[in-house]
Amino acid sequence: MSVKLHGLRISYYTGKMEAYLRYKEIPFEFVTLNPERMRRLRRETGAAQMPSVELADGRFMTDTTPMIEWFEEAHRAHPVLPDATALRVVAYLLEDYADEWLWRPAMHYRWSYAADRAHLGRLIADELLADVRLPGLLKRAFIRRRQLGRYVRGDGVNARTCRHVESIYLRTLNRLDAIFAERPFLLGRRPSLADFGFFASMFRHFSQDPTASTIMRERAPGVLEWQARLWNARGSAYANAAWEMEPSGVEALLA
Repeated sequence: MSVKLHGLRISYYTGKMEAYLRYKEIPFEFVTLNPERMRRLRRETGAAQMPSVELADGRFMTDTTPMIEWFEEAHRAHPVLPDATALRVVAYLLEDYADEWLWRPAMHYRWSYAADRAHLGRLIADELLADVRLPGLLKRAFIRRRQLGRYVRGDGVNARTCRHVESIYLRTLNRLDAIFAERPFLLGRRPSLADFGFFASMFRHFSQDPTASTIMRERAPGVLEWQARLWNARGSAYANAAWEMEPSGVEALLA
């Protein structure tokens, strides 16, 4: 069954869903969003957010965590949810933290620093607004102003709070790097839901945006290696790999 994944190549949550579909070996077609397609997503799902999945029968889904749960039921091969109840709860807790709380430092590093803001403003404008008949300078300026205002200043990141926001990223890097020094994935020898939760920010933001990626390369090369490993992982190659019942190192992340 082939599906369509509607999103952007630079998007936090789109990267998470891409990696999951790749790992599950579910064929999909990538559909680059533009303003017209965003309006269609709002009509189909009630929310103009990315990514959304269009099924072969024309139904639409959105929100990555429940979409993954749906695919786990529809495609039982290569599961990412551990069978053991306690370990499954840990996977959900880690995924929820990574999915939601790392959003703030990811947006801060992308839009608060001038070099990052200029670079990503161009990339997003060229992808999302390619069909909009306006000068590129105006489109890029619009993206920079919108993102900085809505997702940084509008999310409470300012001169008083930015040091704390950056510490979230730095402490998370330290804790992940210690885990990946012992094993290839968060909960053992195979990927779990938790890995895909952390992948959202680590792949499309922290490992690629100029300021954050420099920090990752210098501070936590094991995390850089892990996100490439997960992007390249295919479920059939991990059929005989196991999760650990009591994986070390996750206590610090849970705390």
